[in-house]
Amino acid sequence: MAVKRGRPYKGQAEDLESIVSLEEKLVQLGKENFGAINKLLGVTEDLAKVSKTITEDGKLQAGQSKDQVKILLDQLEAGENVRDAIMETAPGFFSMAAGAKKTLGNLKLMATSGVGLIAIGVAIGKAFLNIQKAVTDTRKELGISYTQAVAITAQNKVLGEVAKGFGLSIEDITAAQAAIRQDLGASVQESVNLSLNFARTAASTGQTASQLTKTLSVMESVSSASREVLLNQIQTNAALAGQAGVAPALVMQDIADNAQFFAKFAKDGGMNILNASIAARKLGLELSAVESISESLLNFESSIENQLQASLLLGRQINLDRARQLAITGDQEGVMREILKQVGGEVEFNRLNVIQRKALADSVGVNVEQLSRLVRNNVAGAPGAVAGATNDQSLSVLENIRDSNNKIARAI
Repeated sequence: MAVKRGRPYKGQAEDLESIVSLEEKLVQLGKENFGAINKLLGVTEDLAKVSKTITEDGKLQAGQSKDQVKILLDQLEAGENVRDAIMETAPGFFSMAAGAKKTLGNLKLMATSGVGLIAIGVAIGKAFLNIQKAVTDTRKELGISYTQAVAITAQNKVLGEVAKGFGLSIEDITAAQAAIRQDLGASVQESVNLSLNFARTAASTGQTASQLTKTLSVMESVSSASREVLLNQIQTNAALAGQAGVAPALVMQDIADNAQFFAKFAKDGGMNILNASIAARKLGLELSAVESISESLLNFESSIENQLQASLLLGRQINLDRARQLAITGDQEGVMREILKQVGGEVEFNRLNVIQRKALADSVGVNVEQLSRLVRNNVAGAPGAVAGATNDQSLSVLENIRDSNNKIARAI
């Protein structure tokens, strides 16, 4: 139903104020450029639409409906975004064109000023087509309205320029947005807002966008912090892993690949699992080995049976009581320290026969190949190593990692 003048609908004043504001920008832009350029930019067309909807004094024309006003406002905003994007694409042409008109004041001089009306028209037309293609591609990909597609395209153009300062490209930004929407269930605008930090984090941690969404999802499962905060925490954690001499990408991928383990045992925002992953990598193992050890220890009946059998076959006491207690509390880093105390060093391992090696591996919940890595990196282990050996170099590494991580956890 048409809205008669003098009987405004709710929100009409705000809508008309917005239209008038956009109209003023159009008028100013029209004054700065020649008619042909204004036509190419859609300035002339948009001003004509405004004149059909509101009067010169900013009131609603008779016979115009609320829906028509809303549609006009959307069209004007979309047109402004397109013009901004086009003018950003070819800023030199527009500054020269505006300067030429201001200085020379007529079309003839404009055409001979070195800028060339035809050249400007071609540049604008090409920029317009490029922007329109980008908008169309965005609509096809996301299934959103024209107005939304224009806004997203304009935002991505800005993000692409900012990304260059971090050694990234627009492709990194769009890949981040796609992964965020697909794997994290974010809205289109949320993916745009998060994409720059997400792409930076992926690059700094050596992960693909898809891998980072897994890591972020895992951390979200045990934390109430925002995604921005968690991304910053992931960057910090990756830097710490690098300082410990471990490839950050391997640690982050470890966490993503062991989501179930993370969900079961994570505490303090998952710092204990991060510590355990770094410690495991220092020992030549993956986080899956830490999970195997923890699960084995918590299967009390078989764990105690395997412990007794290993003690009998090795001729020395294997005591995993402390390791079991730590596993229950989720202290996987402490579990690794206790395991290192029990397995001894490479020299002792090499003296064991195949049955003894298998029994020792079973007692701590790993296979023989993983056990060989463990003892190889337990460099201070010696024949007859006993529980409580505190001068082990590997234990020192674990202690340093734990202390550093605790400081970061308190700072976040």
